[in-house]
Amino acid sequence: MKNLFFVLLVCIGFSAFSQENITSSQAKDFVGKEISLTGKVAGARLFQRPTGDMLLLNIDKPHPSNDVTVVIEGEVISKGKFSEAVLMGKTIKVKGIVSIFKEKPQIKLESEANLTIIE
Repeated sequence: MKNLFFVLLVCIGFSAFSQENITSSQAKDFVGKEISLTGKVAGARLFQRPTGDMLLLNIDKPHPSNDVTVVIEGEVISKGKFSEAVLMGKTIKVKGIVSIFKEKPQIKLESEANLTIIE
């Protein structure tokens, strides 16, 4: 009985911490959830603001047809590792929580470790 309880506890624990692997077109169905998304950067734009720079990445389709936008700002963008030139046309994997901005899904990058360039 103890073994069954232990196995059940481990399975529940793994499912509670697992992330969904989704495509850009599925993002709208995962608002408020932590996901892992893989897609190609079809558009990138850097906004230089007094409050700090912000880089927007349109995944799989250019703006305004894109299904999801990745937002890189704050400390992550100030480190200089990610830029329009580096990411444009690359396939990337992003981990984060899907939210909505102006009726479109977005993922704010909280850490540079949450973005991987695949190719």
